[in-house]
Amino acid sequence: MTKDARVTPALRTRLTAVASGALLLLALGAAAPAMARTIDHSPADLQVEEVTSSAPVMVSDLEAAPAGVTATYYCAVRDGTFGCKPDEPGDGLVVAELFQHADFGGWRVVVFNAAYSVGCSSGTGDNEGGANLFEFANAVSSVKTHNQCDVKFFDGNNKSGTATGFIDRDNNLGSFNDRANSFAIS
Repeated sequence: MTKDARVTPALRTRLTAVASGALLLLALGAAAPAMARTIDHSPADLQVEEVTSSAPVMVSDLEAAPAGVTATYYCAVRDGTFGCKPDEPGDGLVVAELFQHADFGGWRVVVFNAAYSVGCSSGTGDNEGGANLFEFANAVSSVKTHNQCDVKFFDGNNKSGTATGFIDRDNNLGSFNDRANSFAIS
């Protein structure tokens, strides 16, 4: 063996370290997919948080109804006024969805405001529209609101009678289930 072909102890240590590192990377790469497939998370292990978007929710965003929705109706509201207005459904910012059944099923009424581009104000002391429910009276069981809006239900027409507090989202109206005759948006 010539002097140039000899492996010194320092070179042997470096070669061993490089080879060991390469083998470790290969082993990890081969094992990672198998490990990922075998990890089982139960629902209790996962933390889910609601994420809100800064993009406004428009009527056109709700064209595809969720699986539990059987029909969709529209009601356009205006600030400071009462009653549904004659606006095309594709024109507006969604303020609320009222559902026939608990857990957001059955028919839904999409309440929107064509004049809005951002959403409702942050407080609940203002009048951002409302309406009587007419053929949908005494039949609302759950509600979702959008774009920083809240809804209050009344058991009488024209915002009269017993009322709920302002609601942001409720999958079951509880004691007010199937009692609403009118609503107000704030």
